[in-house]
Amino acid sequence: MIKKKFKVNLRNKQHRAVIIAAGLAVILITASIVLFSLFNKSYNDKEGNTPSNIINLGIASYEDGNLYYTKFDAGFKIFKQDLKKGNEKSIFSANAKYLNVFQGYVYFIDGNNGTIKKISSSGSEEQTLYESICSHLYVTRDWIYFINNEENNSIYKMSMYDLSVTKLSEGSAASMFVTDDYIFFTNYYDNNSIYRLDLQNNESISILNQHTIFFTVLKDRLYYTNINDESYIYSMTFDGKDNKRLENVKGWFLSSNPNDTENIYFKAANGSLKKVNINTLNQITISSDDCANINILDSYIIYLNQDNDNYYILDTMTGKSRILQ
Repeated sequence: MIKKKFKVNLRNKQHRAVIIAAGLAVILITASIVLFSLFNKSYNDKEGNTPSNIINLGIASYEDGNLYYTKFDAGFKIFKQDLKKGNEKSIFSANAKYLNVFQGYVYFIDGNNGTIKKISSSGSEEQTLYESICSHLYVTRDWIYFINNEENNSIYKMSMYDLSVTKLSEGSAASMFVTDDYIFFTNYYDNNSIYRLDLQNNESISILNQHTIFFTVLKDRLYYTNINDESYIYSMTFDGKDNKRLENVKGWFLSSNPNDTENIYFKAANGSLKKVNINTLNQITISSDDCANINILDSYIIYLNQDNDNYYILDTMTGKSRILQ
């Protein structure tokens, strides 16, 4: 039996209906792909920056392949740089500090007046969220945390949903590190000792009764510079117990990376940027630059080079660094 070849007959209503349906299906699939690429970007879904970066001034933030930072030598402007292509552009004029980028928006503190502001990642939709003199801005999915310097350095949180504000502590915070359960902060009324604020009951207790400036958190321990012991780095539990010295490890500007649970980053005694394995205490020099304010973003490290007061970006995959601004 010989099969007849199927021929499209546009005069046939059924044939026309099949062709139209197929055409609509192609259009819908194409539109879905375009919309997915436009609206399903690689947005942060937990935080706008890391607590470790914020305690190191939050000089840069990262989302969807783009780095956001303030260029101080370009008239105080926020810049956006595509890290793969290398091109950058100015998106907003501001002396922005404590940068957070979260789900397509840039949150920052205006260095001219201390207010908390928000813009879109393209630099539009400017909005003032809180008017005061603030610092240490840290943005999460549900809450925005900050220190209100005008209110005796009290720690506050602001709802991401209705912008309502709640005071968490009665002042004295010089710096802070926010975790899921606690906020660790240095209390300048108590010789810059480290305190722990419980986010469940808002109660604060002292967990380190000695002066310190530099600290960070990695996994279930807090690491700090002990200036009473030649600036050795120590670690302790969250309740201030089990204090241990990291032998032969001295440093400042401590920093940690949530994606690297084995290493603490710091400025060594000779000024170089190093990391130390918390298990083996093996140290590796990352850069010989005299570093400060160490910020870690994805596979990049941004830091202040105190030799020339320029900010540098270092690609940890290639080991190459360049001036960021």
